[in-house]
Amino acid sequence: MLAARLAAESGGSVALLERGPRDTDRWIHVPATFFKALKGGNAETVMSLPDTSLDGRPFAVPQGRVLGGGSSVNGMIYMRGQHRDYDDWADAHGCDGWTFADVLPVFMRQERNMRLGAPFHGQAGRLVVADASAPHPVTARIIEAAVAAGLPPTDDFNGARQDGAGWYQVTAHDGQRQSAAHCFLAPEMGRENLTVLTDHLACRVRIENRRAVAVEARTPEGAEIVLHARREIVLTAGTFQSPKLLMLSGIGPADQLLRHGIDTVQDAPGVGANYHDHVGAPVTRRLKGAKGLHGADSGLAALRHGFDYFVLRRGLLTSNLLQGGACADTAGEGRPDVQYNLAPFAAGAPGQPPLPFHALQVHPMTMRPRSRGRIGLASSDPADAPRFEANALADEADLDTLRRGVRLAREICAQAPLADILGEEIWPGPDVSTTVGSNTLDDAIRKQARTIFHPAGTCRMGPDAEAVVDTRLRVNGVEGLRVADCSVMPALTSGNTNAPTMMIADRAADFILSDA
Repeated sequence: MLAARLAAESGGSVALLERGPRDTDRWIHVPATFFKALKGGNAETVMSLPDTSLDGRPFAVPQGRVLGGGSSVNGMIYMRGQHRDYDDWADAHGCDGWTFADVLPVFMRQERNMRLGAPFHGQAGRLVVADASAPHPVTARIIEAAVAAGLPPTDDFNGARQDGAGWYQVTAHDGQRQSAAHCFLAPEMGRENLTVLTDHLACRVRIENRRAVAVEARTPEGAEIVLHARREIVLTAGTFQSPKLLMLSGIGPADQLLRHGIDTVQDAPGVGANYHDHVGAPVTRRLKGAKGLHGADSGLAALRHGFDYFVLRRGLLTSNLLQGGACADTAGEGRPDVQYNLAPFAAGAPGQPPLPFHALQVHPMTMRPRSRGRIGLASSDPADAPRFEANALADEADLDTLRRGVRLAREICAQAPLADILGEEIWPGPDVSTTVGSNTLDDAIRKQARTIFHPAGTCRMGPDAEAVVDTRLRVNGVEGLRVADCSVMPALTSGNTNAPTMMIADRAADFILSDA
């Protein structure tokens, strides 16, 4: 998105380096096959060190590694977060100019919403946002059950209020994933001033006299190349790779750089700190007398769905599958603190395959986690994965949020709209008590906890000396270098991160163009 705007509006030449391939894999563009895209060469999994908050189990976080990044492999849920999230960026974290009033116009100008309009939505932008297609009857029942459990119905999680249960809006329309690469970059690919280099590994930023002047990279064949920047270099490599690139370039904790033989340009202890992610633990029930999505990708069912999609452009494959959701205030503090994905299928335990039978999940996840981890260097080799300390549930408050989330999920499953289609509870299971003070629930959550694919915070934005970037996304202590991705968030937004990341990129373009 950022490269597209700069190529179209800056008058300068733009080079976009992507570590992964072009987004030509068919599974990327068919909405319902994002699970296949995640398992292919379009993503990689970053594995943490053994996490004591998960009883020594490592925390696995898949990341997009393809043109379009996470927007090319995610579940396509369009969720901006709460108004207060952005007001807190300004009020609690000192990020002036990042209130909800500041960012709403950016969201609106990006968006081409197929149903909703002002005052919260745009209808003239490039990012197509639409209602979920081919709504599944099991998901409809879960939404009805959530309302029966006391949540208000909603038809817009990005409107005046976020709380409620309903159908998500998604970045998929007419059977096509609406990724950042598809919506923003593809229309500009014919420009002579735009060069896109895929399968190129950025190794480090070359810094001379405290100014970023070039990027050292490796071609797909392993050759070393150098791209010189006349104006600026912007890192948009994500929460794991952006801090790694800064450290490989001499910007990071001096003791860690010394340990790996890297000369220190800027001693910046905040680089790699403040890692956090939304963490979930899905309540899972077997279905009886109703079918979910088990087996939909095999045999005659797969042939039927393929015919519907490729010939008639309708049916299951046009769907993002994760169609329903809910946002609930389980702590009684006046704003939702747990998000639920409501799905007619069930993933297995972390690291395990999906369950081999029809099931549903009511999946609670923390919205504003307090636990913090860190990204570091495992070595000075740019090809090596970073050193990752997740500390996923290190703060007791996050465990308590999931306790409340699991209790409400069980209550949703107990409502009348689901009574005649639910069988046994798979997780937490009949032997696990959700009463206050139950150690069996805590143990079960630690075993089941998993990423919601929203890592953030490792190049924190702020006005203070410990921040990695300032409020115009410029790296402190070095000229000509910015970071513009999820890593700059001082605190996670309450919900999915694809929309906020594109908003951050759009604001980065504003800053760069106005500073030119």
